[in-house]
Amino acid sequence: MNSPSDLQSTRSRDRILDLLLKAEAPLSVQAAARELGVSRNAAHQQMVALEREGLIERDIAIRTKGRPSQGYRLSEKGGATFPRQYALLAKQMLEELARVLGPAELEQSMERIGLSLANSLRSSVGDDQSERLVQIAALMRQLGYESAAIDGPDGVEIEAHNCVFHDLALADRAICGVDLALLRSLSGREVEHRRCMALGGRSCRFAFSEPGESPDRDR
Repeated sequence: MNSPSDLQSTRSRDRILDLLLKAEAPLSVQAAARELGVSRNAAHQQMVALEREGLIERDIAIRTKGRPSQGYRLSEKGGATFPRQYALLAKQMLEELARVLGPAELEQSMERIGLSLANSLRSSVGDDQSERLVQIAALMRQLGYESAAIDGPDGVEIEAHNCVFHDLALADRAICGVDLALLRSLSGREVEHRRCMALGGRSCRFAFSEPGESPDRDR
């Protein structure tokens, strides 16, 4: 159970993030202390902790009565702590695309998105075929998947225990084309979607053809 001091610290921390979200200029420790109604030392400790977590970052100095004072602003990571309805907006966008494009063109669009994403990540994948799927699984983790390269019945597979598109895939499995195109392009192999969470699977599993059997569509 959290102590009263822990709860107060959490409230102060959240309040600082909220202040920085709404601030039009970098916020000094002194200004934060004044807004929070705490001592300058207490505010400084909170801001140092937030900076250590990567939630805030130092900005240009602010002058107060002729003396320079360090300012702080939200970092990209700090801004991401605030609620965002990406899933809802993405679902609406996918439904509109499906209505305008039709099933075949929607699948082609998802494939192009996957190929574009693969092109932006290609420099992180080496030429060693024995390590490539491990590297791709690591890249997927950076994108938000809980993924790993595992031994399958026909060779190494990639398994993901979550899907960043899960809600969208439940609405329209065309979105799975992004994953398939990404994996096919980065691996240089054909990909089989052997298990899919959108169809009730415990995870998504992707099997790959043998090296050298390059997919014609990416040539």
